[in-house]
Amino acid sequence: MAIPSATGKVNRIYATSGQVFFRLADIPAGDTPLDGYFRLSQSHPNYDALYSLALTAAVNRYDLRIRTTDDIDPTKYADVQYMVVDW
Repeated sequence: MAIPSATGKVNRIYATSGQVFFRLADIPAGDTPLDGYFRLSQSHPNYDALYSLALTAAVNRYDLRIRTTDDIDPTKYADVQYMVVDW
């Protein structure tokens, strides 16, 4: 089984009550969740660090790899397990 993840440049961050959504540019259609959004819940134990990492990746145009808690499904948002940035 492949590790459910996607990698790309952050092209949108959408913050709302209790959660933040991210979109990645130019990811394959099979790696695209509902509306293109990956969801980071504020209840995640590393919320602050992950949100900061995503902002850093967005500002510096680094690729962000998002590992999800389950397979990426185009009918639901993909919940973030962790994120990685290489430079």
